[in-house]
Amino acid sequence: MTNAGAIPGPGNIGVTLINGSATSMQNLTANLQQYVCYASSPYCFTDPNPNPPLDEEITRLINIQTTGNPLDQSQKNFDIFLQSIGLRALPVVMNDPVPVLELAELTNELSGEGFQWNFAVERGVQFYNFTPYGTPGPVGLLIDDLDGVILPSGVRVTTVTGSITGWAQNVAFYRVETLL
Repeated sequence: MTNAGAIPGPGNIGVTLINGSATSMQNLTANLQQYVCYASSPYCFTDPNPNPPLDEEITRLINIQTTGNPLDQSQKNFDIFLQSIGLRALPVVMNDPVPVLELAELTNELSGEGFQWNFAVERGVQFYNFTPYGTPGPVGLLIDDLDGVILPSGVRVTTVTGSITGWAQNVAFYRVETLL
């Protein structure tokens, strides 16, 4: 008895050869580093609005509410924010930004309503600034790279205090040991 597709040879009678299929995939094999981002966004908790009126867009600051609708202003803001981080290392694990009532309970750098966003990248020291230039430390390159990015709503991302542009700090980054 012969079996079409059977592997020839002694002891392999009736074994059918099954071909695999090609797919794209990502294997997390490197040093996974976790980060948390806090972003000032007045009214994001008490009056969430992915499409505020034009006169409120600037006052809502870093409105990065994710809606899945690419036409929503807050989704556009989040897309540019994520792409800006992704120029150095694209997050491979992340959650949607979560609105919080008081940022001062989570960080010393910001206060009021805002978003907490957790993400991880696959490279150990991708955002670490080892040089004496710019902001030193484990999130130094995030701070330096994102400071000055203009979101589609017209808001300037400011990652430092005392910016010469006059914008108050509205984003803070931290490297953490585990995703919250």
